[in-house]
Amino acid sequence: MKPTIHNRPNITSSANQPARKEFLDDLPKKIRNTVRGVDLALINEALSVISEGNATINGKAPETRLERYIVIASYFKTARTPLHMFFDGALNVEKKNTVVLKFKDQFHNIQFPENPIEN
Repeated sequence: MKPTIHNRPNITSSANQPARKEFLDDLPKKIRNTVRGVDLALINEALSVISEGNATINGKAPETRLERYIVIASYFKTARTPLHMFFDGALNVEKKNTVVLKFKDQFHNIQFPENPIEN
């Protein structure tokens, strides 16, 4: 299921609450209903990494709601443990994107689409 994403201007670190709400609103309903405090903490951690400049999409800070969703989902999938909600990350991303994010002092490079269609 592809989330409905609406573009919105860049969100700064002082506005983590609206960015978190956007991300939660864009999650599929089935997953949204399983979000717990430990998940919210991880989402907040992702937002902090973005605001610190340690998470980019296509070489720049995420500027739109869709770009933030992809970066937060990538961070969540990278950092998730069995204690977190079941979440497969950003699915159905059709446009080529490269997410680079820092987790535990290591940079991770995630390519989208994850399963490109072979010609």
